[in-house]
Amino acid sequence: MDQNRGNWYILTGLILGLILGVVYSWVISPVSQVDTHPSLLRTDYKDIYRSLISRAYQFNNNLPRAEARLELMGDDEPALALAAQAQRFLAEGGDNEMAIILANLSAAIQNAELADNPIPATVTPAADPEITPTASSETGENGGNNPEITAVTTEHPDWTPTPAPTESPPFILQDSSPICDPTLGESLIQVIATNGAGDGIPGVAIQIALETDPNEIFYTGLKPELGLGYADFSAEPGLTYQVEIPDSGLIVSEIEVPTCQNESEESYWGSWEIYITHPN
Repeated sequence: MDQNRGNWYILTGLILGLILGVVYSWVISPVSQVDTHPSLLRTDYKDIYRSLISRAYQFNNNLPRAEARLELMGDDEPALALAAQAQRFLAEGGDNEMAIILANLSAAIQNAELADNPIPATVTPAADPEITPTASSETGENGGNNPEITAVTTEHPDWTPTPAPTESPPFILQDSSPICDPTLGESLIQVIATNGAGDGIPGVAIQIALETDPNEIFYTGLKPELGLGYADFSAEPGLTYQVEIPDSGLIVSEIEVPTCQNESEESYWGSWEIYITHPN
């Protein structure tokens, strides 16, 4: 009898101790984190932190400071993290302006990386044929053989991000055609926006519509790994789309998913590719 009573005392003591411990740690003296490192924040708080950094950059255009702040987040690729957050904003029906601000900072970081690691000059003559004669004339004056001098100064001009994409000059259509690329894995309407030098332009607003009924707006630069001027939209076979660049007067209509065949003569749905540029 005494032994059973002793067991109950022990069990009661454990339960009371557990309850008192929970009350003390959660109510009386809860753990409070002060000056937590940004890399330890929850995902939603990290998104808020990136948004604040992007807005600060929009105001002061201080890229080194913005990069230093983003380093505290611990992201492996800060530019890709910003672009991914901008995509989530658009997918969740968030603020379009905030998505553009995030994309602008992402593009600025990408441009800075390109300036630090310029692409070899042999890549640029196809995009800007004026580079080759300028380089050759300088070579003749200097008496040496250094064709990279001109390419470095013209290949990656500084780009000042702007919150409103409509401030850029009007675009003109370079090409609009169906493509058959089985590696894409889905049917896409791909838009590539460039300037006169062939450099991609981020933050360009693109309106997609079914026939003439506006459907959605998306932006270039949200997938910097595919190019600063790249944007795409998932298309469905059997529908007719129209792409418009707002305030540029450019409309591309009669866009349909093409039927393609692979090497085994099996049919699959292709994609559509649109190239736009403005001579700046």
